[in-house]
Amino acid sequence: MPKLIVTSMEHINEQVNCLCWNDNSSEIYIGDSNGKISIMSLSIFTVNGMFQAPACTLMNLDSAIVQLSFSSPLLLVSTLTRCYICDTVQEQYKQVGNKARNGEFGACFYKTYLTVSKSITNIQKEEKLVNRKRSFDFIPEGISSVHEENFPQIFCARPGSRLWEVSANGVVMKTHQFKEALAISPVTIYRPNIKTFIYQKQMEQTWLPQSINFSHLFVIAEKYLFSYTSNGLYIVDPMTATVVLWNNEFSNITMAETVENRIYLMTSNGEFHCLILSFLDSLILQLYNRKKYYECLELCLLHKVELKTLINSPEINKICDIENKFQILRDDELSTLLHPLTLLLESNSKKSPEKLDSGIVVVNSGNSDLKDEESFRHKSHCSSQNNESSYETELTTETNVLVNVAIDSSNEIKVDKDANCNASEEESNGKELSETKQKLNLNKNVMHRIQTDLEAIYTLVGNIRLSMNEVELETLILDIDWRMNVIKDVYETLTDLKSFVYEILRSAELYYFNTLLENTAIQLIQSTDNKYIIKQITKAFVNINAQIYRRCTCGNPCPTNELAEPKFLGIGRSLLKRFVNENKEQCISLCNRVPYMWREYLPLYVEQHGVLMNDLLRQCLQIRDNIVLSILLPLLDGKHWNLVTTYVKEMEGGQCLFCGKSIKNGNNEISIQWSTVIHEIMKKQAPDIAMTLLVKLEKAIPNVPIDKSIFQSLVFTKILYQHGLNRVINFNKSTPGLSEYNMMCSTKIRDQLVEVLEKDLNRPINKNVFGNGGHHWGMHFQNKFSTCPCCTLSLQTPVLLGNNGIAIFGCGHAYHVNCMIEKKLTTCNLHS
Repeated sequence: MPKLIVTSMEHINEQVNCLCWNDNSSEIYIGDSNGKISIMSLSIFTVNGMFQAPACTLMNLDSAIVQLSFSSPLLLVSTLTRCYICDTVQEQYKQVGNKARNGEFGACFYKTYLTVSKSITNIQKEEKLVNRKRSFDFIPEGISSVHEENFPQIFCARPGSRLWEVSANGVVMKTHQFKEALAISPVTIYRPNIKTFIYQKQMEQTWLPQSINFSHLFVIAEKYLFSYTSNGLYIVDPMTATVVLWNNEFSNITMAETVENRIYLMTSNGEFHCLILSFLDSLILQLYNRKKYYECLELCLLHKVELKTLINSPEINKICDIENKFQILRDDELSTLLHPLTLLLESNSKKSPEKLDSGIVVVNSGNSDLKDEESFRHKSHCSSQNNESSYETELTTETNVLVNVAIDSSNEIKVDKDANCNASEEESNGKELSETKQKLNLNKNVMHRIQTDLEAIYTLVGNIRLSMNEVELETLILDIDWRMNVIKDVYETLTDLKSFVYEILRSAELYYFNTLLENTAIQLIQSTDNKYIIKQITKAFVNINAQIYRRCTCGNPCPTNELAEPKFLGIGRSLLKRFVNENKEQCISLCNRVPYMWREYLPLYVEQHGVLMNDLLRQCLQIRDNIVLSILLPLLDGKHWNLVTTYVKEMEGGQCLFCGKSIKNGNNEISIQWSTVIHEIMKKQAPDIAMTLLVKLEKAIPNVPIDKSIFQSLVFTKILYQHGLNRVINFNKSTPGLSEYNMMCSTKIRDQLVEVLEKDLNRPINKNVFGNGGHHWGMHFQNKFSTCPCCTLSLQTPVLLGNNGIAIFGCGHAYHVNCMIEKKLTTCNLHS
């Protein structure tokens, strides 16, 4: 029988907007439309209301409560105007940030599997103080007893598709902007029990950036953030500031909530829906295993683009070719068609620790008859599965649980191979079909053993933590290295599976290297005397970043069009600072494997040694990077300039400067862009030095190809410098990214400019070169967005420009001046 335990009278005649339980479900926090927050305590020892703590008011805020979120002992409150962090133990609260907003914006604690264990002690502490409740006191910014490392991150919604990332002490750490990232097509919700031709191509549509307000924020799948509007569902990854997916199939959403990887939502007509976040490959496998072949094929056709990206195989093309007649196929024919694909997906899911980002789909399980699916494994330290009667799949393989290890499987493999050989010798009839079957079975067993052996390595890698001391880290690294080497030795003789073994081991290595660098502190690199740890960190940095660069047979890097900034650049920079005093060869080796690091190493080397070595000159010329050469040329003396002449001739012949072999990549010869190099020098060291170096370059390399725009840039930049404005002018119209520059000019000013120029040049001028916007200064500008962050209208809206125009900040953001006056802004507010 239902039983009334406790009643609260704190919100009479007010609308209750949100409820929030504490972590152990002993208290419930209540927020209403008048800004009041109260608490109800529930005791398991109540007898007809005895010993039950009464409900009481904790806070009265300035506007309606939008959302509450709890992480013991902190309560996060979001109102129509601000966010507050409340310490329920100290009975104090403070404001998040300084900028108010106006509207419904959510906020939540970003609770992931990494933060769950940290809150246990906080819950125990909270239980001891459960009855100590009174009105909370406001504390000013900067004063707090909260230890930030014990609490999850906080995310607060801001206007214009933005999120604040906030510490537990209420300090805004950074702002994430999702407006441009939302300029993608919506994901279709898959409904497995509705047989429609959903795989047919939909009309292509361009989606513009979306400026929305995240009215509520929830954690989904213990990794992503979920929010919704009345007509849209949004899932974002706050760690990478990317949009996982969004959907617009519901136009009347009134409420939504998440549980693990499920989304429960209610519409205005009283309907309830349950959506589930799932990976595409997992969903296909589960439909196939439950003999839902029609639905499985339909899903493959709907997401055939993602499948082709996930797996490059002729099997995908076979499936795509059947899309016009798959309805006439029988179940056994569909099963035969799909079987090779499922084998590939199973192999892919086991050998790689990553999932395809675009392979995430949403499943509407409201009327689904798929039961007893694999439970969502959401704890990185838990290897068991829940037997819930629901349709769920594992969301992140970065937290895969891999148990047991079979390192000593080499003997078993040898025995199996000998047994198969003996069996083959005894077969007097020499049946090739039987022998082929045995070989396939053997290979399948070996593949399974390799994957089992690697499970222990993934488990060890998952134990790497930023807080580990040097002894613990070294012990863990040694163990991982030993196990990896044993596996390589055991399976190196398997020539039939050589490609498979390489791929799966390489995948495990990259996962290990990424995890190691993610949990390496810069201070450790500078302070540790443990050479083995430094060696492993260096190996990890090089292995992750070196694979994108081509190298000569002598080991030196080949020219490249553009150097990409390496992952974990801070780690690489710290390694160079350590090696520059200890081992020059190690620095050169690192830079040769990751050529981008020459940009970091050259200034360090010159500061330390002063004199430039010939080998360094050859290294830097060989990679032909404009930034590296702009650092190098000002360091050269007369002897070095003579060498430049020799080296450039060899480079023009397509030779390696070290071994003399040809390093041409087909017809794609990469030459030094001297004009860009001079421009970079001008930006770094002023026009006078750039002009001096230009003269030296002309003497060393006669008829050196220099664009005339460089001379124009030098002249105008020098004029600006003489008038105290240290700004570099770039007249090079072929500069990459010039298309990002816009031009706005009013009709009146445009006509005046055309008239003056036609008189000076004595030839007609095309008016379109001055742009066609409403701004009246006739200037080029580079802005990050084409809309005003204040009003979200186009910057070229004439009615808002008036006589004031636009204001452009150094960060690249542009505003209508009228909007800034109205909002009383003096700085760009997108960085608060």
